Amino acid sequence: MFEVSCASCQSSFEFNPDDYIHLCPFCSSGFVIDAEEGAKDLIGDHYIVSSNIQKNNIEDIFNEWISKRYHRPERVKAEFSILGSYGVMLPFWVISAEAHTFWSGHSAKQTRYSGQTRDMASGFMKEEGRFSRRYRWCILARKSPKEHWGMERLHNPKEKLMVDWDGFPLDESLGAPDEGMQSLYESKQPFKYELANEIAIMGIQTKELSAVTRAKDQINEYHRRVAKTKIGTLYEHRTEIEVIGLHVVHIPFWIIRYSFTPKSVFKYFTTARERRLLVQGYTKAVLDAELPLNSSDKVMTNMLVCGTLAFVSLTLSVFLHPIFYILFIMFLLVVVLSAWKIINRDKIDQELVKGKENLEPLR
Repeated sequence: MFEVSCASCQSSFEFNPDDYIHLCPFCSSGFVIDAEEGAKDLIGDHYIVSSNIQKNNIEDIFNEWISKRYHRPERVKAEFSILGSYGVMLPFWVISAEAHTFWSGHSAKQTRYSGQTRDMASGFMKEEGRFSRRYRWCILARKSPKEHWGMERLHNPKEKLMVDWDGFPLDESLGAPDEGMQSLYESKQPFKYELANEIAIMGIQTKELSAVTRAKDQINEYHRRVAKTKIGTLYEHRTEIEVIGLHVVHIPFWIIRYSFTPKSVFKYFTTARERRLLVQGYTKAVLDAELPLNSSDKVMTNMLVCGTLAFVSLTLSVFLHPIFYILFIMFLLVVVLSAWKIINRDKIDQELVKGKENLEPLR
């Protein structure tokens, strides 16, 4: 193990060589070590958001969530069981920025005038516009967003856009607090280990320059996709981003593992497997979840129902009228397609692979 002395209180402690900023467990100071000169520079603007979830609250939070989504709420305690849970404080670079976007393109004309020729000039019209937004854009200060399940994509934009980046605007992505509570950003406090409420604190591994670059790239792409929703064909888009502030915030998250075992006949068609929930520790909002029934379960149920209907149709075609053969063929085709989908599905279960490295962090 590696040891280093704190730049503030001079206490010695073990540290992870992958960390960019070292956190002293005695005085909670953060500092960076110059690899060439060995100098230690203390950092400021380091904050933490306390968790409002304790270990004994997990069952209540899970039961409230699943009861609103399961069609038989009275069976929740009998059919669902919590396998485990853990809380973790994850560090984020929070980049305060203003983004101003100019866009231009062509869209189809809504009206046509009599005698107008049907060429490109008459069928389309040029449009342009601007929009500006302010962000507290969060970039995970860890080397891999897949280190903990559910962290790969937390941005849920208001627009109907496909999002394929891990950064997100803090003010609109981690759940709204209850009435009377401060917003998540306003609830932050100067970083102290005791404010973690005994859950693991993960180290800061990425540099601020990398975070700012990634944030700018993601905001730029986000604004490009927003601009495309405003016009038929986007020809030009230009986004100017001004960084106003930068600091580190540790935010609490909880990962809940649970299993689903139905008591009805459906248990013969459901694959028993572990499911997970990602809960934000301050607002208690469920940010991501694996639902009890997946696509394979639904395909199996569909095959069973259609197989039964195919048998009934065949019987009716024999004893009543040959026209029921048409329904028999239709239901049989659905059964065959469902069976083909199950047989040829991926050998690797993506739901298990998604969080295979998701182990409870050491304290």
